[in-house]
Amino acid sequence: MVESRLKRWLFFAAFILPALAVYALFFLNPFVQGIRISLTNWDGRTPRAPISMPQKEFESLILSRLDREADRRFLLQVYHLDSEDSSYKRYELIGARRNRIYRILDRAGYRPETYRFVGLDNFRAIFTGRVEERFYPRSFVKANFNENSDLPDSIPREEYERNFLGNLSGPRERELAARFYAPGEASYRLKPEFSEFGLEDRIWLLPEVELQRTTPSAAVDELIAAVKKAGLDQDRDALRQVLASFLGKQPLSPGSAAEAAAAAQALFELGAIKRLLAARWKERRFDLGVTGFTLFFTFFNVVFSNLLAFALALVLDTKMRSRNLLRTIFFLPNVLSMIVVALVWSFVFYNLLPSITGIKLWMGDTAKAPWLIVLVQVWQQSGYLMVIYLAGLQNIPVDVHEAALIDGAGFGRKLRHIVIPLLVPALTICLFLSISNSLKSFDLVYAMVGPSGYATGTMPFVMDIFFDAFAKRQAGLATAKAMLLFLAIFLVTGIQLALMKRREVKL
Repeated sequence: MVESRLKRWLFFAAFILPALAVYALFFLNPFVQGIRISLTNWDGRTPRAPISMPQKEFESLILSRLDREADRRFLLQVYHLDSEDSSYKRYELIGARRNRIYRILDRAGYRPETYRFVGLDNFRAIFTGRVEERFYPRSFVKANFNENSDLPDSIPREEYERNFLGNLSGPRERELAARFYAPGEASYRLKPEFSEFGLEDRIWLLPEVELQRTTPSAAVDELIAAVKKAGLDQDRDALRQVLASFLGKQPLSPGSAAEAAAAAQALFELGAIKRLLAARWKERRFDLGVTGFTLFFTFFNVVFSNLLAFALALVLDTKMRSRNLLRTIFFLPNVLSMIVVALVWSFVFYNLLPSITGIKLWMGDTAKAPWLIVLVQVWQQSGYLMVIYLAGLQNIPVDVHEAALIDGAGFGRKLRHIVIPLLVPALTICLFLSISNSLKSFDLVYAMVGPSGYATGTMPFVMDIFFDAFAKRQAGLATAKAMLLFLAIFLVTGIQLALMKRREVKL
């Protein structure tokens, strides 16, 4: 029986049109708004239509520039003049009224300073390297000491020899380093006579300062600060002037004066080693940056999670008695909230592992942190992918396996020529999910490292967008990055699906 045209139109109106309306409302409209915001310098807080504006400014910048009387009347219905502070204030805007106000303001040529159209400037900044340098992979030299800091009491032996001694340029610098630091079993230690705290204490413990209080503490503070500055500058004339001024103004006994001069002289000498540490204690490092870590995380998470899930599925697709229990155990991490997973593993990395291994830095170490994030994601995601692979394995007809056994095929040949080709549909789904989830990763890294991800090289793309929008107040730039991320996910997953669909074997 031929279906009537009216029935088809009724079906379209009842089912398809509502779906299209919902799609347009919740996807197309936000997407178009995102494109518009990405072409502005919006700070994420300034409203497009001002909430309050001084009377003179409102009349000169907006009202006087409107040609249509209808626009003026409508504008004055939305804004009212507050006589108390001589400013125009806006009523709440919703729906069509808001869009009409935006159009009126555009016709008047009014835009807030932090909500102006900048065209493709945000995209140019991203592609030309004019955004924050931590957005891109980079090689840089890290200074491990600041000359205004106190001297470290000890430096790990490997660190001292590789990143300090290895950078010294001649015998004079080596002699200076050996004068202050002595080698130990596991570290180089500052010699006790050069303890900065101890040298300062020699001045603070003078009887005239601590007991008699005839020398004010402010004068001691000024002396110590001036001596340290002279030491960093290696200016002996300045040292002599500072000491002469202090000793001439303060009522010190000869013994106290000699002790203060000796302590000040020793403090002055510390300036030389401080300058040397600041200049030579450096190391070259490589930072993945936001884009580098996102690609690193995506690649290794996709590879390891799929390999582990496939291996688990192969093992559990057998007749072992405990297979149902093991399936539940391996799938359980996926049931947990990602925030809970992050908090549990954070406790392991920040508390449990340091106490067990004696290695203090795990998540704080830039060399370990990216791998630890991948480890947690693989642990949480593999159970879900395992279920998909297991369903694919169980969908392979038993007679295919039996025919392979009759032909004398071993496990390796069966895996290569039967299991993997027939498992391509499941592989397609698992790759799609793992790639898209990796590129969109946010909650795990945010809960485990937060803003410190910039320092540890574990800042994914989505979290960088989050901090741009809400911490740095660069919503326009953040939206431009979000548009690029959407395009990247669309292209990568689209190409992956197209390539994998061609290789699928239909049963």
